[in-house]
Amino acid sequence: MLRRPRTHHGRTAALRRTVGTGPGMTRGAGRLGRPEEPGERWGELVELYEYRVRDALQGQVPRGGLHSLADLREELLGASLEPALYRRLLEADRQYRSHRKALSEPQATPPAPAAPPAVWDAPPGRESAEAQAWQDLHLLAWGDAARATLKGLMAGWQREPSLLALRVLYTALENAERSVQAGRSGQMPFAVPTLHDPLTELDHPQVLQVLTDAAVDLLVQPGGPARLQTALSQVQEVPFPRHPDEDVLEARVAAVEREPMAPRAKETLIQALRTHHATPQRDPRERPAIREAARELAHALEPLLSGQPQTHLGNPPRHSVLHAAQPVTALRAPDDGADELVIYLAGTQARATRWRGTDFQWQAIGPHWQLLAEDQVALLQPGASAAERHVTLNLPHIRFDAFVSGAYLLLRVQTSPQEELGRLLSLGRAVALLLDPAEAYAALRLGRAAAQRLREGWVDAPALAPRSAAKYALASPTALLGFARKGAEALCAHLSRCNTQEIHASVRDSARSLGLSGPWADRLAEALDAAVHRLETCPPPVGHGRLELPQDGSAVCAHLRDDPPLTLHLGPRVITLRRDFRREWAAIMPGHPPTVLEDLTVTRVPGFSVILTRHGSWLAAAAQPAPQPQDTP
Repeated sequence: MLRRPRTHHGRTAALRRTVGTGPGMTRGAGRLGRPEEPGERWGELVELYEYRVRDALQGQVPRGGLHSLADLREELLGASLEPALYRRLLEADRQYRSHRKALSEPQATPPAPAAPPAVWDAPPGRESAEAQAWQDLHLLAWGDAARATLKGLMAGWQREPSLLALRVLYTALENAERSVQAGRSGQMPFAVPTLHDPLTELDHPQVLQVLTDAAVDLLVQPGGPARLQTALSQVQEVPFPRHPDEDVLEARVAAVEREPMAPRAKETLIQALRTHHATPQRDPRERPAIREAARELAHALEPLLSGQPQTHLGNPPRHSVLHAAQPVTALRAPDDGADELVIYLAGTQARATRWRGTDFQWQAIGPHWQLLAEDQVALLQPGASAAERHVTLNLPHIRFDAFVSGAYLLLRVQTSPQEELGRLLSLGRAVALLLDPAEAYAALRLGRAAAQRLREGWVDAPALAPRSAAKYALASPTALLGFARKGAEALCAHLSRCNTQEIHASVRDSARSLGLSGPWADRLAEALDAAVHRLETCPPPVGHGRLELPQDGSAVCAHLRDDPPLTLHLGPRVITLRRDFRREWAAIMPGHPPTVLEDLTVTRVPGFSVILTRHGSWLAAAAQPAPQPQDTP
């Protein structure tokens, strides 16, 4: 969203307040307590500008920030100054522009020193190849997200009657591209085109698509964001650069003036030269609008100009690549709680994995890779352009974006974190009920009976008698959680086409087959109905690292953090969430073994079932109260 243009009066008032913070200056009065004259005020502003430019040249951030410095510079350049002040302003401005230009130019890399003779040569590893592929994959994903952001911004800019933002962006992209082309870096910058320029046609959809692709291509290049930012500053400084033909015309007119000719003939020749070298005249009233559009454009693009992925030195993050060649980067198993998965396609003979409830298989086809996700097939082309190395997998239950770099694949799930956490919370409440050990795991036995009735049309009651629950008490918490979750997901899949009345009827019929009475059937039917039809809504995430879990069962949401770690407090109990030595998120609670924090984790404590759901770095947690003794049959 573009900022509201600031008025000239508001900016001048801000500068007047800023003058009061300079050295030796007082607010609202001149020096030595006498009234401040207009000339003295401009002198103090020029002195303040010189002071802040010196801070910038010394590598410090000027007081008020770079935006305040830019506003002060614009105010002074548009003011009527005395000759001495104007010369001081031009000198300081020349130093500032040279400093900005030096920052935007790529620095020459000094020659690497000669390596000392090695005692022995170790075989080259794959760390550098994995790091390069990791950086390339995330740059592709970032460019895809930037393209979506730019399309949204351009849709708004296209509705402007003057198309001024699009014209300024077109100019900045053209000048940024010229700045690195051989033989064109010192040429005159491109001017902002007119509204109905036939060579641009910025209201054409295909031209906008080309403009979007050009912006993304520039942003993903090393130093590209800095070049685009410099080009926007140049447009703001000089909206209408001097035309090269104007210098030629002045030289020819001066030559004619020196010729010994009759005055009438000389005037006729000069008029003919001016007609031949006529340059289009621009309305000077456009300058303030163009400067404001360039300022707003830089503000709107600030997240893209400063959000490029950081380069990883050496190896990718530890334990981040599935089937990686190096143990230090190898991922033990796909994390269903993560929002992305990187796979080394050539690192396993099985050529298959399961992530986010989806089965993936792949095989090499010449220089390409064929990816199968459920029943959808995609061709991955590592040697294609950046746009063609991205494919979208639209499955009935989920959507993935796939990016390929060499033999490395990046999968990203496209879903809302809060919606995914709400779905997992609703499923987790049903799983917590199935894990209740009361009456020989009555809820779990009832769930199995309901699934058997839905699947086969009958219930094997003797196989689900109370004595069959002995194996549940002997199972490990992790195995029992996986079994209960698998059963809850199967029940939800079977009941997805049933309404609330049909769900309650099916569960009650299964309870009668097992001879169960009391509230078991109603509680399980209510939990399954909520998991199928009434997904939970997560509250907004909180920013601090300590969360109190409400004892009424309501959920809280937060972002996971490393330092300090996130802690959940349930009465006297404390659950600490931090990464382990494999950089996997783990839940640590006194009296319990550390538990790997998957996308859904359910832990029973006296009186409660603690439900933890994770999506990437998002976490939702709830403490579901256990049934009271009088409610248990």
